[in-house]
Amino acid sequence: MSTDLDTAIIGAGPYGLSLAAHLRAKGSPYQIYGSPMESWRKFMPEGMILKSEPFASNLWDPDRRYTFQRYCQDSRISYERVGKPLSLALFLQYADWFRRSTGTEPQDVRVTTIRPRPRGGFYLGFANGEQATARRVVLATGHMAYAVMPRQLSELSTPEVVHSSTMADVAHYANRDVTIVGAGQSALETAAILHEAGAHVRLIVRERRIEWWNEPSRNRSVIERLRNPEAAVARGWQSLAIAELPRVFHLFSPKKRHPYVADTYGPGGSWWLKDRVDGQIEIHLSSTVSAVTKTNDRVQLSVTSVNDTSEVLTDHVIAATGFKVDIDRLDYLDPQLKRDIVREDAGIPALTNTFETSVPGLYFIGITSAPAFGPIMRFMYGAKHASHLVAKSLSMS
Repeated sequence: MSTDLDTAIIGAGPYGLSLAAHLRAKGSPYQIYGSPMESWRKFMPEGMILKSEPFASNLWDPDRRYTFQRYCQDSRISYERVGKPLSLALFLQYADWFRRSTGTEPQDVRVTTIRPRPRGGFYLGFANGEQATARRVVLATGHMAYAVMPRQLSELSTPEVVHSSTMADVAHYANRDVTIVGAGQSALETAAILHEAGAHVRLIVRERRIEWWNEPSRNRSVIERLRNPEAAVARGWQSLAIAELPRVFHLFSPKKRHPYVADTYGPGGSWWLKDRVDGQIEIHLSSTVSAVTKTNDRVQLSVTSVNDTSEVLTDHVIAATGFKVDIDRLDYLDPQLKRDIVREDAGIPALTNTFETSVPGLYFIGITSAPAFGPIMRFMYGAKHASHLVAKSLSMS
């Protein structure tokens, strides 16, 4: 073994970097592994705008010294708390600044194996052939492994079909016919970006209408904010509770928590997307893809609506069909380790109120913790709570 670690953080996105900042501030030994902000940098489309308002688009150090607002002030960039959508490019610049400022530089290497040690702790294997041991492991590996591909589309292969989380280069789709399945933020923004890049785009939407979240943001009076407060994802007192009280959410039974997480903040788009989609994109409402046939280099879709079934011939299909937590899809987890993790439901780990699994020393944060702590854990804002609670737990054990 080349390295003996106290705590290994696997994943260098918002959750991993925020936890690393907390542990560093506490003087707790750790090592973080992963390519910094990899899924954001490598797979999200150029020109993307973040769903969250600027005030909710932070990475988290314990003293709140390195916020997005502070970055804008230091960089002499205009900052508005709400109403000024944040581009992916600017957010990544901020994330790089946060990493440098907090001294949380990860080792850019992929973890390929995590398996239990006979007397506690874990063995780690890396893509470069190196190995390590760790007393505790925190998994902050994000959403990529959980992408949902509808059964009908799974018969196709890349590049005929891709999940929206891996579409990457927008220029590849210019002057091509693209069909997007879905009606959430990812589907709507992908449609807008590809249309503006010169693709012919259509949306296949199961719902009867497109939902648009909130009105255009603006600075509001104190009375308006009291009546309908701003929260990390949406306005309202319920949204504020979900954003700020994840440990209260954790007190409810899995039978109540899981359906709520699945059904809350469902398909819909941010207010700033509406003008880029309405009247610009061909939209098939109350429609589903019922069959798929590959025809030469193109794809023929049978699209079933309320009244009939039509045929669509397209060059590419993008499945903007979301994510579903299933830890059995994490190929770096040893099979025995997976079996040792107690579940609340199929693929969903049971977590303590400090994000620890039934395997001592093994933690999940980020989207994997959403069924336990609420839908805020699907968003970067949840790192505010997870990093604090896990760092406190690790420093006390």
